[in-house]
Amino acid sequence: MADTKSCCAKETCFDCRFWTEKIRWAADGDQMPGNYSQGPVPVARVNGRHYVVKPMNTTTPHQFLGFGGALWTFLFKDGREITSNDVMTQGEIPAHFRNRLPDNAVIVPQAAPRAKAPFSDFEGLL
Repeated sequence: MADTKSCCAKETCFDCRFWTEKIRWAADGDQMPGNYSQGPVPVARVNGRHYVVKPMNTTTPHQFLGFGGALWTFLFKDGREITSNDVMTQGEIPAHFRNRLPDNAVIVPQAAPRAKAPFSDFEGLL
């Protein structure tokens, strides 16, 4: 497939404007611009998908967080490891943008949750 589409040079379609913005984020240190109290918001690209890794959020109900508040850990190629419960995805990076938006991280699998005992230590002893 060609490196670019004809509309990309002029950024006339939504997709081209959208992904060109992500290229600017990559050029700015793989971070999303914004005003977050905990600093810049990192951007991860894993297996051709684009993610924004917002800071851990312990005050917002989980249904309003990215991926329902599920924990994600990203290991970046520069050695940083970041865990968040508020990860947003921008979707699959189109093939003609992937050479400018290469993967920069891997997802670290979460440890399996421990099974909870069916009753407390004292139940069933009487």
